[in-house]
Amino acid sequence: MFKNIMKCLSSMPVALLIGFLFFPLSPANAQMKGLKKGKLANGLTYYIYNDGSVTGEAQYYLYQNVGAILENDEEKGLAHVLEHLAFNTTDHFPNGVMNFLRSHNLNDFEAFTGVDDTRYAVHNVPTDDAKLNENMLWVLRDWCHGIKMTANDIEKERGIILEEWRHRSGVDRRLTDAIAPVVYNNAGYATHNVIGSQKILETFQQKQVKQFYDKWYRPNMQFIAVIGDVDVDLMEKNIQTVFKTLPAKLVPVVGPQARSIPDNPTPLYMRFIDSENKSASFGLYQRYEVKGNAPEEDRVRQFIFTKFFNTLAPKRFVMLKNADKESYIAAEVSLSPLVRNYYQMAWDMVPYKGNEQKALQQLLAVRDNLRNQGFTAAEFNAEKEKMYIGMKDVLEAQGLGTPDNALMLFRQNFLYDIPVQDFRGQINRNLETLVELEVEDMNAWMKSLLNDNNLAFVTYSKSQAEMNITENDLMEALKAKSSFSDMARADDMKPVSQLIDFPLTGGKIVSEKQLKTLQAKEWILSNGAKVLYRNVPELNGQFLFAGSAEGGKSIVPAQDIANYTAMRSLLMQSGVYNYNRNQLAQWLQGKNINLSLSLEDYSDGVGGNAPVDNADDFFSYLYLILSRQNFLKSAFDKYVQRNLYVYENRATTGMAAVQDSIQQLLYPASAMNPRQDEAFFKSVQYDKLQEQFQAHLGNASRFTYCLIGDIPEAKAKELILRYIGSLKGEGKPMKTAIQPMDFSSSTPVIKRTFETETEGGMAEIEISFANKQKLSDREQAALEVMRGILERRYFDVLREKEHLTYTVGVQSNYTSQPVAGESLNIHLSTAKENADKAVSLVYSILEDVKAGRFTADEFKAVMVPLAVDEEQTSVASQSNSDPSVWMALLNIYAETGNEQSPNDNAASAPIFKTLTAQDITAVAMKVMMNAKQREIIVKPAAQEGKHTFK
Repeated sequence: MFKNIMKCLSSMPVALLIGFLFFPLSPANAQMKGLKKGKLANGLTYYIYNDGSVTGEAQYYLYQNVGAILENDEEKGLAHVLEHLAFNTTDHFPNGVMNFLRSHNLNDFEAFTGVDDTRYAVHNVPTDDAKLNENMLWVLRDWCHGIKMTANDIEKERGIILEEWRHRSGVDRRLTDAIAPVVYNNAGYATHNVIGSQKILETFQQKQVKQFYDKWYRPNMQFIAVIGDVDVDLMEKNIQTVFKTLPAKLVPVVGPQARSIPDNPTPLYMRFIDSENKSASFGLYQRYEVKGNAPEEDRVRQFIFTKFFNTLAPKRFVMLKNADKESYIAAEVSLSPLVRNYYQMAWDMVPYKGNEQKALQQLLAVRDNLRNQGFTAAEFNAEKEKMYIGMKDVLEAQGLGTPDNALMLFRQNFLYDIPVQDFRGQINRNLETLVELEVEDMNAWMKSLLNDNNLAFVTYSKSQAEMNITENDLMEALKAKSSFSDMARADDMKPVSQLIDFPLTGGKIVSEKQLKTLQAKEWILSNGAKVLYRNVPELNGQFLFAGSAEGGKSIVPAQDIANYTAMRSLLMQSGVYNYNRNQLAQWLQGKNINLSLSLEDYSDGVGGNAPVDNADDFFSYLYLILSRQNFLKSAFDKYVQRNLYVYENRATTGMAAVQDSIQQLLYPASAMNPRQDEAFFKSVQYDKLQEQFQAHLGNASRFTYCLIGDIPEAKAKELILRYIGSLKGEGKPMKTAIQPMDFSSSTPVIKRTFETETEGGMAEIEISFANKQKLSDREQAALEVMRGILERRYFDVLREKEHLTYTVGVQSNYTSQPVAGESLNIHLSTAKENADKAVSLVYSILEDVKAGRFTADEFKAVMVPLAVDEEQTSVASQSNSDPSVWMALLNIYAETGNEQSPNDNAASAPIFKTLTAQDITAVAMKVMMNAKQREIIVKPAAQEGKHTFK
């Protein structure tokens, strides 16, 4: 509904180590198997890691402990400039590192500049080519201190980076820059964004970049890592040979104050007002210092407590909504890294119109309740059990961790001297700590955090009249927070003792069929439902269930579109039968039952999974969901109010308004495609919701249900007859006639240019083609190769040669049902003055590819990786032991009537490696012939207005 406002504040990598794989441990545990670490005399640290889990490839990394925070006022943006220059001319690659990588089909490479550090990586380097791997070390070496910075390269990258600067402009960046002083309390982080300023980017000189490079890119601020299928000892010798020539000059001493943020005992306050702001909201942010080199036990507990908090705390807002007590449209809370050595707890809320003060009070009440009351033993222990099971499951996996996981461990070791430990030992240590933790430990930790130190409060709105919570309002609410305690409590819940407390009629099997290839059974029930069942012992005490029917939005009459839309949004919002959502959530605790409904354009569905031991609970719950769905009037009224509020607060200026105009142009409003405006939401009829539900999910005879798992046939029949057989149905299987939904304009060619106020002089270009041609498997493969060739050519010409754009996206799509069709979309951003040239080049390159004017190397660069993936997929299919594949095969049978075995895909002939250049030109001509063409350009207005914020 809305994103956490603070996610755009920093582009640093997430420092919180993901999952349960990465928490560094004490020296008492065994070092990571297959790891060799060393340090050269010049100060460079290296890590070589091969645990034997990956064959045939390696990943190469350079980590640089330098980011935007170390730039002075005249250097802002230069750390990022260096990242761009690194792929150009270097000491050992006079034609450019990028040219070298791409000439060897090494297309999976990346570079990232953050506020605190910079990272370079080249992935999936084949290790059977010794010379290539030797050259990869020279690439890393040149990145360390061999970037040439020629005048040509600087001017090329200047243009690209300015396009990137324009690409990042807009309300999000204005917001980020505006609120940074209160979030960082005016520390250096408040003024050091990665992209830098337009003025410096336009005027920086070669000598400035070189000075920054010479000052900071030094061995004692760097480590390299080679991870994968390599001979560790040989790689170490090669590293010592290649990197010993790095100059040993040390960087200037970086004092702790450079990365420190002063405390603010009283809350900082600001209002962000911008005409393009998307929703009126507010955020309360609290900053915490968390030392990376804290004692091991503290770090492990912090890691686990954070996971508990981020799972359990947001549920408080959900519970209030379930109890119909919420004063907000949306609310979020999370604890996550901010910048190095700092975490942030972010509370974000979008209040209902007129409820701003009440919403703030409710947020503070929830926060105060968590501080003083904490979590209950029941909710803590339920989550603890899930966490324990998750860790145990990871331990049982064959491979632990990924190359990027390992790199993050090396980063921790490099920055804080924390030993790099074995993944399995780390998880076991986390398990030991988890088992020892009690709810009292969690609540004590949380109470220590939820004080009123280092707070920042920001309101976000489009005008002065909106979201006018004053600083005095905030301070008064903070003082009075304990008096709002009732606003934090959901209604008392009566526990569910027996989910279904009434008799079920059950059903009978009226027809049974053996599916020999699938080794499955097909049952037709007396209510008309069709059930496909297969025993799959490999699921080890689990089962999977899915049901689907043709229908979805395509079968909704025009007069019911609004009612159908509301029904979809309100599914399960009021619970089922006599139970609200909080009661159901409590009942579900510890049962490991997953169940969801799905209403798509052309299908209606239900699916889930559970342990076989909980099968009766699963199917009881399923029965109530499909037969006793509730739609409370209060939830309906809030749905209407919420959508009217969102519509009233939509952007009516700038890019958002232009996008609305484009949508109307390309997809004109009609009875079947109405605009979701005030009239649309006011037309929704509460008494039609149940009717719409029954039309889509209430008739079992429309559905084919698939059940697979470690569940005997007798037990499966019992469950199916008792629960599925009790659902309403027509007595025989029914097919629903779906209608194609193509709401696009029938005009063959649409070319339009829009003008609006945008920041940075950026023009957005979208060119697309859509056709209704049926494509064979071979033609579909050729279409994907064509897409790849176009994307590479656009990158080479529009970005690298002409410097017109930061990035170009090319997408292709093919659908076969209900009507065959394909599309090709090209999108790029460029400076206003370059728009016409960019469009001309887009068409010119497209004509080249259609005419076959591309080289064999261009063709192979795209085709070969796809062929390799196809071959690997085929090999995986032959040895596929994933039992869930049977669910997919049963679904294929349900849709087509064709029985397939898991080996059918493996037996099919490869396509990509047999393609020719002629296949590409043929499919290009086919999909482009008589296609609908769209060319939409959005340019800055001639008299560009200036955005202001307060």
